[in-house]
Amino acid sequence: MVNRASTLRAEEIEVDLARAWDELVVGRGVQADVFDTHAWASSWLASRPHRTEHVRIPGVFDGGRPLALLPLELDSAGRAHELGRGQRERTRVAIGTTDPEPAVLHELAAELRRGGIRELTLYRMAGRDPATHALLDALREAGYAVDVRERMTDMIETTTDGWSAYRARHRGFDSAVGQTTRRAGQLWKLRVAAFGAPGTPPLAAGLADHEELFDLSWKGRLGASPERRRLLTHALDARGMARLYVLYADDRAIASCLGVRIGPVVHWHTVAYDPAAAMLSPGNVVHWRAQELAFAEGGLTLIDLLPGASPLKDRISTERPPLLDVCAARVPRRVLPLLRGAREVQRAVPIAARARVRGLRARATASEPGTSGIPRRLEARPATEVPALPSPELTLDQPTLRLLTVACARRGPQEMRAEWGPHDRWYRIGAAPLAVARVDTGEVVPTLREVVRYDPTYTLEAIALMLADLLASPVRYLDAVPVRDPRLRWPRAWGPPTIGSAAPSAAAVSAIASARTRGALSRAEGA
Repeated sequence: MVNRASTLRAEEIEVDLARAWDELVVGRGVQADVFDTHAWASSWLASRPHRTEHVRIPGVFDGGRPLALLPLELDSAGRAHELGRGQRERTRVAIGTTDPEPAVLHELAAELRRGGIRELTLYRMAGRDPATHALLDALREAGYAVDVRERMTDMIETTTDGWSAYRARHRGFDSAVGQTTRRAGQLWKLRVAAFGAPGTPPLAAGLADHEELFDLSWKGRLGASPERRRLLTHALDARGMARLYVLYADDRAIASCLGVRIGPVVHWHTVAYDPAAAMLSPGNVVHWRAQELAFAEGGLTLIDLLPGASPLKDRISTERPPLLDVCAARVPRRVLPLLRGAREVQRAVPIAARARVRGLRARATASEPGTSGIPRRLEARPATEVPALPSPELTLDQPTLRLLTVACARRGPQEMRAEWGPHDRWYRIGAAPLAVARVDTGEVVPTLREVVRYDPTYTLEAIALMLADLLASPVRYLDAVPVRDPRLRWPRAWGPPTIGSAAPSAAAVSAIASARTRGALSRAEGA
């Protein structure tokens, strides 16, 4: 049968063609790429329906079976670029074989010309993919002048020798993760659970934890479309491609790693973690254990960390093939560099303008400093003259410092201790404990500086009263004292102490009851 080339609109992609599109990507072997899938394209379009009318998908077909596809966005002036610009990490022409067939790509290039595309820009084309170079040759044969420039690099590693060899190549990173895990294990039991892989619970079982961590992390504050993210995750899961790995400290999720498995390739799509647990290096731990589990699944020959440098990527990938920015236009070759320069200026100006507008908007909406909200100075008086024995003061050994660092959401003990005074001490309140508190004992009256609260039903007032009872001394505090409610609980292995575990005093109980009456406690009556 003679191959035919045609250009489709987005609404013409029916179920069978969508399935065949994804099968093209699976057939690419080590060149398989999640950004070439229909799952990725459809989730991007579903979150931007207003862009659908500008989408065209030139392709070459054998009957109803696609042989090559190149989804594009067009404007009215005959200019086109890859679908999903700004969100797409990499661009390729979608074909169904490891090695390209030049005749197929020549037909595709001819279809671009017949479709009236006078100018084509494709960003971040994979320089290691032979199909990229075959497409560039086909564009030249079709009468396009082609300009190619290296802009970035991929971050990948070939792993045909298995987990043991990969781990040995990165033994420094492996040792660092092991040391971090052992130290964290003094506080909480760490484990990584896999979802979506063969023989593991379904992806949906871990998705709520991943979404929560993503929103907590710095990535959740970048304004990335949660709708597109969820659509893509569900689409990949429906095709058996999604893999999710979640790191738990006891029963609390503190990091997650979402990967995409396509044949022999695993793409590590995103890592998210609770920034309060940064001292435990949860992103590194979950990523490394996820790598190990991905190898255990079998058949893994390429790890793709996606473009863009980061400390993690720099440490665990060794190959940096170039990514190419391509500009092809039906103009004389000598004119193309001038045309490309003009386009880059056109692209840069709106980016700079948007940045300027965001800055001005942020300044305009910044709250003006006011005089209301001046903190009140309060004092809690003890109901006893006998201090707790032995003293409820915490011993600030290394495990305890790590615990406080995580509870106070600091990156390390040094950063945390920089805020402390020379006479600051930490005290444990209650048997569970209910809270731990930092107190400046150098003042004439001990002064409460910071509270880590493990039971949110206790108000600052109640905690100050219980602290006063433990010390048998008045305790001063401001009503603006930082009160932290950490996600990670007090370590179970440490157990209830024999100190500081007396029941709350009548004054504390009264304060709690009063606070509940005012509706200040988060737990409902009788809970």
